[in-house]
Amino acid sequence: MPDRIVFLDCSLSSMICAHMILDASRDADVHMVTDRFEVGMYGEAPGIISESVWPIARDHWLSKTGFNHPGAGDTAIRSSWMKKSMAISLADRGAHFHTGTHTTEESTEGKEVTLSYPGGKTTTRIAFDYLVVANQLSDRVWRGAVTTKRSSEEFITGRRPDGTYEVWWEGGLQPQNPLQLMEWVGEDPREALREAVALAASKLSNLKKQGLST
Repeated sequence: MPDRIVFLDCSLSSMICAHMILDASRDADVHMVTDRFEVGMYGEAPGIISESVWPIARDHWLSKTGFNHPGAGDTAIRSSWMKKSMAISLADRGAHFHTGTHTTEESTEGKEVTLSYPGGKTTTRIAFDYLVVANQLSDRVWRGAVTTKRSSEEFITGRRPDGTYEVWWEGGLQPQNPLQLMEWVGEDPREALREAVALAASKLSNLKKQGLST
């Protein structure tokens, strides 16, 4: 029987790690759990491209549609669209997504996780060989916006492939006439993509220490 790996979130780092596992073992049984009803598209996180951070994904980790790769002069990508593209590719590779669920019980001894669903179906149990829990590494809150023009130097700013600008800041300042407002919890929006890659590698390393063969 193939190893079953259950991720208790659909964060970027978890999806990168899942792709790494499937690259090494096509038979791995990967399950992604989230309380959101959709993975990607909504719930923006920073997509600022710092030096030498792109590309963070191999070509086959992304679906062929729905994501604009950065071009010359672009310094940001729309992270929610990248997550959606990465999730579609994971599903195409056989990963299972459990959306709109809440984890009510984790049993590392019994190697089983219990999920609750809204509506008529109340709970389900998933047996696992390996469990990857969600991480909350910071409580630092950043505010964000999407604008049509580059903001002042007081903001962390990146230009997306569609010509809009992604802006992040702390405190009460706000750029004028934003197209969209956002909020993100983390240490530094400029390092968010790089940290996701590093965290994915750390998760994979921990799984290998527990016995996962890749």
